[in-house]
Amino acid sequence: MVSSKNITWDWQGRNFYVKVLHSLAGVATQILVRNKDNNRCVLMDVGDGIIRDLLPLQSDLYNNIHTILITHGHFDHMGGLFSLLGFFRMIGRRSKLTIVCPKDVVEIKGIIQLFKKSYRDSILYEIELLEISRELVIEELKIEAFQVQHRGSLVDGSELSSIPAVGFILSAGKDGEKIVYTGDTGYFEKLKDYISNADFALIEGTHKDKTSSYHLSIQEAEKLGKNAKQYLIIHKTPSLER
Repeated sequence: MVSSKNITWDWQGRNFYVKVLHSLAGVATQILVRNKDNNRCVLMDVGDGIIRDLLPLQSDLYNNIHTILITHGHFDHMGGLFSLLGFFRMIGRRSKLTIVCPKDVVEIKGIIQLFKKSYRDSILYEIELLEISRELVIEELKIEAFQVQHRGSLVDGSELSSIPAVGFILSAGKDGEKIVYTGDTGYFEKLKDYISNADFALIEGTHKDKTSSYHLSIQEAEKLGKNAKQYLIIHKTPSLER
């Protein structure tokens, strides 16, 4: 791990710093990525407790978050969004904030609409929502999305149906340094291709043993991680962290 002022980074590459602020399945996941060239930051997923996790850091880190990437609409990956938007409003943020998610994530659309309706003219920064299907470039950062295999959410309390869920690939620098974040997913063959040759991969490993088609086991995550240059297993169940 690499320290920078009051933060210990989980990984440092040629172009990126990466810090897993928190990641427990069914609780919250939020990952901070900093571009070394311009000090601009990306937040990948924004679960509950995000402000608690950001405040111990130097203020230039959270002040320089220009983009939030959200993998899907489950609460442990976007439950802190309203709080973070409110925090940025409270500290007088004025720079545009871009939120990127899969198409038709109703939870995220609803939170942004509610926030704008609640505070109206007192929001001093622009909130831009971009629905990604494949690839975007934001401030010289290449962002790619890929479909993953994840369980749907309850609809009208009656039945299960699939919801949009993706993983993300970030690339930057002349050498195209690459970070892969799987988001929540079960195993599928193409996942290996996405992770292959990544400079750093953040791979979910929810279960100790194989118990679900919609989450990876630790063994599956480790096997996939060997296809990257370096990797870290995240999103474990709370019982595995004890």
